[in-house]
Amino acid sequence: MELPSGQVIRAVIQRYARLVARLEDELGEPPMVLPNGTFFPDRFVGDAESVQQLVTRLQTHAGLSDIPIHVSVVSGGAARSSSSCSSGSCGVPTVAGHGLERLIDEGDSWRLQVLEAEVKHPVVLTTNLSRALAYVFLIETQAEGEIIEPPVDITADMTAVALGLGALMLQGSYIYAKSCGGPSIGRVTKMSCPELAIAFAAFIARGHHPVRAALKELDTTQHALLQEAHALFESNREVVHRLRHEPSALAHSPFELHEARPWLTRMFTRSKPLPEHDPWLGLSGDADLEELENLLTNMPPSSTARRPIRAPKNPEQAELQQLVAEAFRPARAD
Repeated sequence: MELPSGQVIRAVIQRYARLVARLEDELGEPPMVLPNGTFFPDRFVGDAESVQQLVTRLQTHAGLSDIPIHVSVVSGGAARSSSSCSSGSCGVPTVAGHGLERLIDEGDSWRLQVLEAEVKHPVVLTTNLSRALAYVFLIETQAEGEIIEPPVDITADMTAVALGLGALMLQGSYIYAKSCGGPSIGRVTKMSCPELAIAFAAFIARGHHPVRAALKELDTTQHALLQEAHALFESNREVVHRLRHEPSALAHSPFELHEARPWLTRMFTRSKPLPEHDPWLGLSGDADLEELENLLTNMPPSSTARRPIRAPKNPEQAELQQLVAEAFRPARAD
């Protein structure tokens, strides 16, 4: 699987920039949430209480702790029917084949409905919960008369990424499963895996997040796509600078997008110094240091590396060794 065409990549970047420009004050600086025990230390046993605890944990990471959300775990035939939200403008989808409304606006709180089958699949569950929280965030931050950019499903996926839940979304965009009919690939996101890799890489670049930490937690396909997307942003640092400091301008004006280049090529083809006030754009940035560390770690030992000097076997060798050392010793300045 490869990244999409340049036209699609530009469209994803500009749509993400529009979202950031509109919600920048509400988004703040969310952490990059990863699917590991550091972010999810709670014991999960598959009951309604565990799902509620998981939702609460996700709310905390995404900065939505002040919004009351109550979870109901239901079977496919026990779905409750109601309008998706009071304004009718949020476009919350139903779960296909079950007539289940994911979110129900109860006035002063939200009801989040989860299928029993979803609880048995951690990736499906965490991805769908992330998307649900993104819908809640969009409605709670919606100004009077404002229209959420359609398709709302795409905006919700983007919002989940912007809230720091990109790794969970990326995992849910390409799910490999075995069945009696053979292997199958599915997804529970509206955006494709390559598109979400671009959006997640934009989040990482904009927030100075360590890409290596995310790569360690992703499956093979997602790992490869995010690595490629990150290299693309590394090769287009002016785009990253604008995404950070002027997202609205980036969202509404054309921009160049260069092909991703290897790290060493980027190091030696810079035509001018990059702004010092933006660490990610210079050699002192975390991303460059990470790449340098990877390069040095994977580099084979040099054939000319200095070896330990073994002790001489006799006095004559010792005297000769001392003379050689003195001959090559730098002269001291008086």
